[in-house]
Amino acid sequence: MSPDYQAIREAVAWRRAPELALLSLRGDDARDALLHLCPSRLLLRDAQVEESLLLDADGRPIADVLVCADDEDYLLIVEGLGGDALLAHVEASLPAGCAPEVALEGGRAVLSMHGPWAWDLVSRVLGDDMMALPYLSLFRIDHGICVRAGKTGEFGYDVVMEREALEALVPQVEAAAAALGGREVSAEAVGRCRFENGFFDPAHVPAGVTPLELQLGWRLDWRRDLERDFVGRAAIDARLAAGVTRRRVMLTADAMLSGAMLSGVLHLGGQVVGEVIRAEDSEALGPIASALLDVRVAHGGVRLDEGATVAAPPLVDNRSLHVDPRRHTFEARDEIVFPPLVRGSEA
Repeated sequence: MSPDYQAIREAVAWRRAPELALLSLRGDDARDALLHLCPSRLLLRDAQVEESLLLDADGRPIADVLVCADDEDYLLIVEGLGGDALLAHVEASLPAGCAPEVALEGGRAVLSMHGPWAWDLVSRVLGDDMMALPYLSLFRIDHGICVRAGKTGEFGYDVVMEREALEALVPQVEAAAAALGGREVSAEAVGRCRFENGFFDPAHVPAGVTPLELQLGWRLDWRRDLERDFVGRAAIDARLAAGVTRRRVMLTADAMLSGAMLSGVLHLGGQVVGEVIRAEDSEALGPIASALLDVRVAHGGVRLDEGATVAAPPLVDNRSLHVDPRRHTFEARDEIVFPPLVRGSEA
């Protein structure tokens, strides 16, 4: 097990996250703009956070979004679309007559923390109040905010601060993480852990798909009337009317995925039933992949000709499910009886 992977899955990990763009919506039209840009049901009170998406006109997800409510204003933490491209998409997508104050928050940056002891790390660095921070909420701190969310299946936090203040905080984070058996990790390590849990990753979205194929329908607000439409809805409604024929699933394999499988084509009984989206060699699980399969075969346990089996995510039993900040401590972690990391395996 590599040090980065072990830190995320068993201890604590941190990294600067330059791939995350910060965009603010302020003013009287901020809410109307948010509801048009993001397809989710966003009934947020102050300091609440919600997962959402940005879609293009074809209904294809182009960014993963955390929407943070700051009184009547909103901060969007965006992955998949950044800088000028993000600003251009927002400005081009606003409906006529909707004119919020839109700004890229280039003066702020994000430091992310992951792992079963990430709550301990954030508490040591930012104060004990952080230990009780509910999932999908934020806490205001000096020079910024701390958001509890996560992308690896473990405890997760995004610290959003003014750049200079964040850099001043890094030595404290590094020292506290080391005391908890953790370390700074790579984006690749976080991405692989994210993949093991089957989480949405905007870097791996095939052409021609909508949230329906990606099993992200829960991020769509079907109760909206047309007066509060969202970008891409017409395409999604058309896909629904035509019928969804493919579904994203996770696959496990006995051996490293074959060249035929990596080329994208999957078969069952000699017939083409889908295509690979992404394939990785997981440190805990061995070969895993995500794929778009015909809905008739996109079910757990289906064995494909290429030697891969459809599996329900998450593929690992996250350590954070067994760590309780109210009664566990890092120093006494040996008292916790963890099940095997790989779901369904024997101890």
